[in-house]
Amino acid sequence: MRTLLFLFTFTSSLSFGQLISGSLMEERRPILDKPAYIIEGRVDGWVKYELAVDRKGKVTSARLVETNLKDTPAKIDTKNYVKTFRFKPGSYYPKFNHVVVKITMMAGRD
Repeated sequence: MRTLLFLFTFTSSLSFGQLISGSLMEERRPILDKPAYIIEGRVDGWVKYELAVDRKGKVTSARLVETNLKDTPAKIDTKNYVKTFRFKPGSYYPKFNHVVVKITMMAGRD
């Protein structure tokens, strides 16, 4: 029984990755593509965005919540990246679900 509980906890954390909190998590709405939460970019740092997801599963807005990035183009790159996320569509979901997502950016090593 303990093993079953561990496996359930482990697999549920993998399915949401760096999705941190929000109504989307509470409803267990799955993400369709498996995005990377660590991306290559201009500088090292991380950023958290609150995403609004419509009934079609598209991200309609991304609001910056917290970051340690000082580079504005890096922030824009991460925002554009999270706006490509797609979630399971459904008319039974609220008009907009919200979720906070954390993206880590690592500078390319040339």
